[in-house]
Amino acid sequence: MSTKEQYKDLSVIEKQECICGWPTDTLSIDINTDNRTKTLILFTPGNPGVIQWYIDFLCKVIQRLGSGFAVHGCSLAGHGLDDNVVGNDDDHIIMQSFYKEHINHKSGKVTKDGQRNFAIPWTMKGQIKHRAEWIDNILKDWKIKHPTSPLPKLVFLNHSIGAHFTQTVLVQRPDILKRTQQIIHITPFLRFDPPLLTKLFLSRTAQAYRYTIPTITSIVKVLSAILPRKLIDIYLNKVMRLNCENGRRIALDVFMNEKMVRNHLVLGFEEIRQLSEYSNDAALRILGDFLSILFCGKDQWAPESHLHDLQFMQSKSQIPNNIHLDYKKHIQHDFVVHSEQIDPVVEYCVGRINANPSNMKRNSVGEESSSINLRSRL
Repeated sequence: MSTKEQYKDLSVIEKQECICGWPTDTLSIDINTDNRTKTLILFTPGNPGVIQWYIDFLCKVIQRLGSGFAVHGCSLAGHGLDDNVVGNDDDHIIMQSFYKEHINHKSGKVTKDGQRNFAIPWTMKGQIKHRAEWIDNILKDWKIKHPTSPLPKLVFLNHSIGAHFTQTVLVQRPDILKRTQQIIHITPFLRFDPPLLTKLFLSRTAQAYRYTIPTITSIVKVLSAILPRKLIDIYLNKVMRLNCENGRRIALDVFMNEKMVRNHLVLGFEEIRQLSEYSNDAALRILGDFLSILFCGKDQWAPESHLHDLQFMQSKSQIPNNIHLDYKKHIQHDFVVHSEQIDPVVEYCVGRINANPSNMKRNSVGEESSSINLRSRL
């Protein structure tokens, strides 16, 4: 069943917009008959940051919330299914010179080729700039469409490294933060501190990116040429247990495209090199009044130990006690490609949004989450 058939009561619009000079896939979801002033939910994906993976999840969030809300989502720069999004062959001629000169987490240099600024998709600073411009564009568009209405309140919903990008924007942009009603991080990749052996392997792989990225992308190119798509789909379904058919289709499109894989790896290794091992307690103190964080089981990017660290910091009054911490053991980091895991995460997000007093006046609280509210233990 297509998205349009499954969600007949919703207006689901997918389009491409130019953000920071990069064609970018964007998404907007609204209730067809709803003309009320909106609270806008702005969604930032993880890496690979392909918004199409999250359409079913976000449609369910809006259906559960009902009138008064709309969703906007945006892929990460350089992440998508089309060549004009990930970059064409001419763009990629500068890849080696960019590697040598500009992926330098100490200098943070930014340069442009004749058409595109590769620091936007390939660096965290670039992705943060891309995220801020997307938010600004949404608010500018709102002013044009609603010239006599005040700007809407904002709810930020973020997955994995998307939590870091959004969190940084809000700390740097008090004008956006003052419009913020809530921030919800789902399995956030905010610090790089996985188990020791994983940490050593990933760190060394990231440090050798000039060799590992061309090697991996070459392997992807060869495998995508010789292996039938159906065979890879069976592997993802039976071995990797990705039981969401649409999620597997998108995964195949993403990981059989060596240019998209290259963008994913360049940014991913940048994340590993630049993220701190420790929590950004200053940011958490700034955002504490608004923030909810969901952790899950067996997650190397947001392990349960990070949750316990936050719990300890709260007990010592190092971060606000009103940061809402939750844990769902049976959810995985890549929940969007596991059909049975989407609804529990939807339930969590809707519950947290409805827990805001201003939303409780117009929406009944959804089902109580089965997760553990760690605030009560502090």
